[in-house]
Amino acid sequence: MKVVVLGKEHLSGIGKKSGKPYDSNVVHIRFKQSGVDGEAVDSVWLDPAFIALAHIEVGATYDLDRDGRGQVVGFERVGVK
Repeated sequence: MKVVVLGKEHLSGIGKKSGKPYDSNVVHIRFKQSGVDGEAVDSVWLDPAFIALAHIEVGATYDLDRDGRGQVVGFERVGVK
């Protein structure tokens, strides 16, 4: 699915409910969705080992792939070789 990055941030800490540490890059995206007048938005959590925050460009278009469980398995910039 093609998405446009609207914003990005790095989050880390200890989960309040689980008590487990987390470390993630979060990208805020917009995309076309059936039934939506305009565009939909979402936030996607990415493992920093998967893609560094510095390599994500705000305003750029990416191809976002998810597996059958909704886990991100691909996040590549469109038009860049």
